Amino acid sequence: MHALSTSSTPDSAADSTAMAERVRSVLLDSGLDGTVFAARLGVPYSTMRAYLSGARAPSIEFVTAAWRHMGVNTTWLLTGEGAMKAEEAPAPSSHMAEAFVSVPLLPVTASAGPGVVNEPAAQYLVPGLAFSRDWISSRRLNPQNLRVIEVRGASMEGVLSDGDKVLIDMSDTAPKSGFVYVLRQGDELLVKYCQLLPGGLLRVSSANPTYAPYDVDLAKTPDVQIVGRVVASMHEW
Repeated sequence: MHALSTSSTPDSAADSTAMAERVRSVLLDSGLDGTVFAARLGVPYSTMRAYLSGARAPSIEFVTAAWRHMGVNTTWLLTGEGAMKAEEAPAPSSHMAEAFVSVPLLPVTASAGPGVVNEPAAQYLVPGLAFSRDWISSRRLNPQNLRVIEVRGASMEGVLSDGDKVLIDMSDTAPKSGFVYVLRQGDELLVKYCQLLPGGLLRVSSANPTYAPYDVDLAKTPDVQIVGRVVASMHEW
């Protein structure tokens, strides 16, 4: 994706601030949550936050998506001239809602706090994040098996940071080398690299080298369970 070029002159800085204000107006007009808004327009949430703050100019793809999906006047978005909504906006797609999947956010944290392993009752699931149905399909994932969990702690620093959210596939519980999993160990949820070793041992290791790896004898520790594999992460800036 190519960002619209801006110079470092005072005028361009003012333009960037004004454009950020217009992006915020589009978000407010949409009535959507910021993460859903970003997903609908095809950009990562961290990128959307940069647009909203004025730290980064919106890309051509974003401007086009704002017109296509929300009827935003591209001239207004880029320059502030004219009305916010285009006079000949494209008709909203009747399949727009079907293009995204809302994945529940489990009300627990992984890596440094108490958690649960069994699927919580529906009333304990909280609104999650929206993901493109095409993106999920292209990775051969079943939306029914997906959940989002927030990461806490520094053991995976370098791969995952404190506060990041991870998308986990709860149907993938067979550890494979090189992949990251959410692991239940007693009453704690951990985000770790997991590897099956001969003799039924599970090697649990961190990305942060200050955390030493350790082995778990699965036959003797029934309170250890793989919850699911991490298939994507959302980094908070």
